[in-house]
Amino acid sequence: MKPIADCVSSVEVPQAPPSFRYPVDGQTQLFHNSPGGEFAVKALSCISSKRHNGAMQLRLIRNIWEPTELVRFLVTANIVLYITSLFIALGAVNYDLSPMVFLSPATGVLFKLGASGTFPVFAEDRWWTLITANYLHGSLLHLLFNVSALLTVGKINIEIYAPSRLFLIYFLGGLFSMAVSSLAGIPLTLGASGAICALIGSMSYDEWRASKGNLKKRIASVGIWVALIVITGLVLPNVNNWAHAVGFVSGFLLGSLFWPEAPQGETRTFRVAATICMLLTIGALIYGLLFS
Repeated sequence: MKPIADCVSSVEVPQAPPSFRYPVDGQTQLFHNSPGGEFAVKALSCISSKRHNGAMQLRLIRNIWEPTELVRFLVTANIVLYITSLFIALGAVNYDLSPMVFLSPATGVLFKLGASGTFPVFAEDRWWTLITANYLHGSLLHLLFNVSALLTVGKINIEIYAPSRLFLIYFLGGLFSMAVSSLAGIPLTLGASGAICALIGSMSYDEWRASKGNLKKRIASVGIWVALIVITGLVLPNVNNWAHAVGFVSGFLLGSLFWPEAPQGETRTFRVAATICMLLTIGALIYGLLFS
C-alpha cells in the first residue's frame, strides 16, 4: 500500500488588510533502537528551548501562545516529525531523484507514527491518527510545500484570530479533514494541507466580512482560494482533495464562529480550549512515537 501524500502548493498570499488585525504585542523496537528514536524524544523535549545566562529555559510552556512562537511551533513540529520518520528506517527511505518521491519515508514508519485513513482508523482502531496525520509528510517536496504555505498563511491568519483561535482552527480543521477522508475510503493519508486549508478558509471568511455588502468582492475573495486549491488537486499527483475541500469549508465555518467582532486580545475560553487541544496533540504524537 502506497501512502497518499496530500500536498498544498506554496502560495504567496496577498497582504490585503483584513477587517480586524490582532495586535501583535512489530516496529516499536525498531523505533527505540534507531537514531530517530533518540532524536525525536530529545527534539520534542527541547523544541523551544533557549540558552540564557548559562541556563536552559524551556520556552514552549511560557511563550507558545505568543503570535510568532505558535507558528514557529507548528512549523518545527512538522519538520521534527518528518526528520524522525527518515531516521527511524534510513535504509527504507526512497532516494529516487524524482521530486515527488525524493526522500520519502517508509510506508510502515509513517503508519506507525500516525498516518490516518480508512485502514488505520477503521481496520486498526487508531482513532488518534486523525490528529497525528496532520504533522506527517510523505516526501521532502510535500513538507516544503506545506511548511512554506503554513508560514505564509499562518502569519496573516494569526493577526486576525489571535494564537488560541488559530490553533483551534488548525486542530479542528485538520481533524475534520482526516475524518472525512477516512469515511470517503482513502486507505492511507497524511499531511498538514487539510489544516492549512482550514486556515485559508478562515482567512477567506475574514475577507468575506471585509467586503461587506459587495457581493462581487465577496465571491472573488473566496473564489481565488477555491481556485488555487482545485488547481493544486488537479496538477499534483496523489493529492487528497477530500482533505483540501473539507479543510477549507470547516475553516470558513470555524472562522465565522471565532471571528472577533472588535479588536480584543485572547479570551480565557479560547485559551483553555486551545490548551486542551494542544495537550491532546502532544499526547497523540508522543503515543505514536513511543507506544503505537
